[in-house]
Amino acid sequence: MAAIEAARSGLQVALWDRATFPRDKVCGEFLSPESIPLLEKVVPAELSRAATIRRAEFYSKKGRSHCVIFPMPGAGLSRQTLDNALWRAAAAAGADCHENQAVTRVSKRRSSVGDDGPVWEVASEGAVPAGVRDLLLACGRWWKVDGLPSPVDFRNKRSRGGEWVGAKAHFAGIELRDAVEMYFFQGGYCGLAPTEGGIYNACFLLRRTLARSRRRGRAADFRTWINEVAEHPALAERLRSGVQASETIATAPVVPARRSAILGGALAIGDAAGFLDPFTGDGISIALHSGQLAACELVRGLRRPPLQAALRYRRHLNQSVRRTYFWAALLRALLRAPVDLQDWIASTLPSFATARFLSATRWRRAGAAQEIVG
Repeated sequence: MAAIEAARSGLQVALWDRATFPRDKVCGEFLSPESIPLLEKVVPAELSRAATIRRAEFYSKKGRSHCVIFPMPGAGLSRQTLDNALWRAAAAAGADCHENQAVTRVSKRRSSVGDDGPVWEVASEGAVPAGVRDLLLACGRWWKVDGLPSPVDFRNKRSRGGEWVGAKAHFAGIELRDAVEMYFFQGGYCGLAPTEGGIYNACFLLRRTLARSRRRGRAADFRTWINEVAEHPALAERLRSGVQASETIATAPVVPARRSAILGGALAIGDAAGFLDPFTGDGISIALHSGQLAACELVRGLRRPPLQAALRYRRHLNQSVRRTYFWAALLRALLRAPVDLQDWIASTLPSFATARFLSATRWRRAGAAQEIVG
């Protein structure tokens, strides 16, 4: 999204990714209502294939359920489809896209007074280092690049371990609902969301200690694994008719945390700026909006020192996401709570979720990005 906005605004843009598209990622694959307007402008064909999601349903292990109707519909779209479409849209917008090419090192160049040339040098596998004026990091929550402060101390076993493990798989044959479903149990949760073609995404977050205690389920299919861990009757019944349509993929550590929006002078966007708890349903939206916001601030600040644009971006991003992180920190306790307490806490989720989905104006207030680009 950052590359698309910057290229459409007339900037020369280079984009590096170590992956080859299309590729899959562990993700809830839920597009919140406030992300829809952005995607309608850049990947309308793919968005038209997405499943419509009009409500959220919350299920406790003891059988209580609660429903929230969204004021505007969201959508379900697989990361394979969404990420591939955005990558191709960036190339179509004019970005110089380097696929299957990891960045190995970045370094700052020395500049003289009045020099408006490249500030950074970017080295990637098998290519001549490139000089760029502004650097954006969309490396996710777990990365290491020489020349930049990594968010994780790879020498520290405790830092590498983390507390949470995430996994997902796709299922066919599950009765279609226009809802994202959240099944809570002590030590984690599992979310179900419809995606394109009637395929369901099942994604869970578990405390690492719980995942280890059921390691024998890891060798089996996703349904066996989650049923052994969660022992959630409503979830087991929902998955009963499903046929797993993709391999189970997992990721660890999952470390929800706020981080800096500026890392070594570069702008961090998406999960690189801070990883949000998946059960908030806001991860993809914040990634898209932060990318657009960063590009807009760079366009606005072309005639100013890069530091001014970076500071404006950090201020606007923090204003936009601070409430989400505050509520996510409180709700994280839900995953650790005993089953009886989970049942009581779940009764407060409808009012919380309604407030969350009524906050679609926060990005316009923060950066007025739509007015800057184009």
